[in-house]
Amino acid sequence: MTQNASPLSIPVAWDKVVDDYTAELVPFFERFAAEALRLAGVGAGARVLDVAAGPGTLSLLAAREARVSAVDFAPAMVERLRERAARAGLAVDARVGDGMALPFEDGSFDAAFSMFGLIFFPDRGRGFRELFRMLRPGGRAVVGSWVPMERMPVLAELSSFLRAELPDLPFGDGKAPLGDAGEFRAEMEAAGFRDVSVREVELAQESPSTEELWRSMCRSNAVIVLLRGKLGEERWGELGAAILDRLRTRFGDGPQRMSMIANLGVGAR
Repeated sequence: MTQNASPLSIPVAWDKVVDDYTAELVPFFERFAAEALRLAGVGAGARVLDVAAGPGTLSLLAAREARVSAVDFAPAMVERLRERAARAGLAVDARVGDGMALPFEDGSFDAAFSMFGLIFFPDRGRGFRELFRMLRPGGRAVVGSWVPMERMPVLAELSSFLRAELPDLPFGDGKAPLGDAGEFRAEMEAAGFRDVSVREVELAQESPSTEELWRSMCRSNAVIVLLRGKLGEERWGELGAAILDRLRTRFGDGPQRMSMIANLGVGAR
């Protein structure tokens, strides 16, 4: 299945945010990664593949007891993964590569993952089929996606504002990729997976204030960083101030607890 191109389907979007993404989002996303590893039953000595691995959110957790290979299309993310693995004394085979054409032989892994990466592939079907190809018989894959923004109030408010102010932008105007559990199951099953289930996992990201939540998003959210570059500093300054005012009006000035709800699709070969 081929999708319309997402702004997040190009490496530069992720290379731009590597520092702040690693510092501010990895500690939160590790909690989703830990649940994915649990669902796949990864144990000591397992062979694990992490596709769209970013700076190693799942890879480094898995590498504490498993043999891990990691692939990402963004060179800066792969370099950061390697740096983090070296500092932690962990062995990870990290490569720049295409998740729709993986550089490994069939049946090479006991478990395969793509946490919030495959959802942006131009052809998700190819991505799912490649994950399936990587698994030994009986191996499991876990893929992470997000539920529709309407169910996550802060993101819903932000998306609504941006659609109203910038209706021609190429995001926020379609269905959440793999946001519907039934469609998620159908796409995994079409790729050959069996015993497919989709589980919701809800976690919250804490911020000391609405302003700091927004500032963090401006630093680490790839869509927002791309938008800032597209609009230029003057226009962005006006728009960013208006967004912060709207968030304060809706949620107040004090500490924020931003709910994030993931779909974790699990399937076996």
